[in-house]
Amino acid sequence: MSLTKHIVFSAFPAWGHTRPFCILAARLVKEHENVVVTMLIAPNFLDKAHREISAELQSEHFEVARQRIRVLSTIHSDSDNLFQLLGPLAETYASTYQTLVQEKSITCAMRSTVFDPVPVPTVVILDFFALPQARATREITGNSVPVMAWITGHASSIIRLFGPESLGGLGDLGAKIDAEAARLRVTPEEIGDKIFTRTDGKVVKIRGLPPMYDYEFFPQKAVFEGSVSSILRGCYSFLQECDGALVSSLYAFEQESLEEFKSWFSSWNKSVYVIGPLLPLGLGVTSPSSRGADDIDKFLEKMLAGRGEKSVLFMSFGTAFFPAVPEYLEEVIEAFIDKDIPFIFCFASPYAKLSDGLVEKVELSGLGMLIKWAPQQFILSHPATGWFLSHGGHNGVMESLACGVPFILWPFEADQPGAAAHLSENLNVAIELIEVRSGEHGLKPLYRNGRTARGTREAVGIEIREVLDTCRSHKGEQMRTNARGMKQRFAEAWDNDGLSRKELRAFLDEYV
Repeated sequence: MSLTKHIVFSAFPAWGHTRPFCILAARLVKEHENVVVTMLIAPNFLDKAHREISAELQSEHFEVARQRIRVLSTIHSDSDNLFQLLGPLAETYASTYQTLVQEKSITCAMRSTVFDPVPVPTVVILDFFALPQARATREITGNSVPVMAWITGHASSIIRLFGPESLGGLGDLGAKIDAEAARLRVTPEEIGDKIFTRTDGKVVKIRGLPPMYDYEFFPQKAVFEGSVSSILRGCYSFLQECDGALVSSLYAFEQESLEEFKSWFSSWNKSVYVIGPLLPLGLGVTSPSSRGADDIDKFLEKMLAGRGEKSVLFMSFGTAFFPAVPEYLEEVIEAFIDKDIPFIFCFASPYAKLSDGLVEKVELSGLGMLIKWAPQQFILSHPATGWFLSHGGHNGVMESLACGVPFILWPFEADQPGAAAHLSENLNVAIELIEVRSGEHGLKPLYRNGRTARGTREAVGIEIREVLDTCRSHKGEQMRTNARGMKQRFAEAWDNDGLSRKELRAFLDEYV
């Protein structure tokens, strides 16, 4: 029997799902000298993945370990549209996995790089969005090769979306959709999203989160097209069929929710390994590269010299989300200018639109940068950066807390509403914006304080200016102190005796 242990990984073609595994792959080969990792990823992430892995293994001491990580794509495409990449990546997975099982050499479809044969996979780690790949794995190797779910999200949100109703979850959403479709004599696709977003004002209690009305999980008018429910039912099936899960969160951030998550999976006889945060070692202590963004570096240095530390506000809603009411966004940016706050706004979403008037106003102010891409870790770790106005997605939250930067939060959906409540109410490292809420559900009262968004630009303007004043007050400084405390606890998770490192070793002991 070969001493080499072969771990195969594949993810949903979103960088936020792939990037943390780059860090994990590097740590796997550092922790275990016989581990080889094969990463099957989207072609547009190849360069990014190589940079991320190399940064984690930059010491000459790890030169040999770096050779045990093989990064390739199973398709040739110049597209960066995840919906265009989803199908081809799923369709080519089975033949690629079969080649790996047969211990044959494998070729990157994008770069034509040939990788030597290695032993049959020991364990497969798949994004829990990748149900077709999971089922292809089972068809080829049955239960002889364990399939682990890769989860990059707040544990509380996984409980809400997929957990049993007794824990505050939606339960088996697919079964509910099918039953209602049969009753109405329509297809599941016709009513799936209506069932998912249907609310009745029920109070949802999830361990680790403040109690919330069910409609609070939909604080914004939807901007996405396509069926969300069909994706979610696939995720639920994956979680049912997998052997266990690797979660990129950490106990210091959401201990109660993670304990509940583990309890739920234990009832399914599945193991859970909590191994976050999966961020570059030293983030928040040493400065990462600006990745060629010299203009951003110059802006931050200029503000640091002229206005001091923690003077800049960074705003980003990630690569997918963007406000459905553009007037609210304009009011927020105008408030930055009115309050003389330097800012960087990254608008990477395909739904992003900025009016010519707003762009001109920012340029004339000399206070802000409007950019479509940003080296987020570099900005958050820079001493000039003081606050992060974010949607509250998992990766951004992890990065910001690792740098000790507190938040202003503007959540949209998915894991964000619960995270916003947790960060603001439990951890006291954030201020959640309420008046920016929109749509049918967003204009209803919150359970925790009874506040109701008024649905006007004027109300947004009043609130954001009050929030910016709070950021500069003693209360804001207390949030910064709390965020710095989280920064220390994040770093400790990956100490030699840290909880996340122990759980990674437990995973290796069990499966490798």
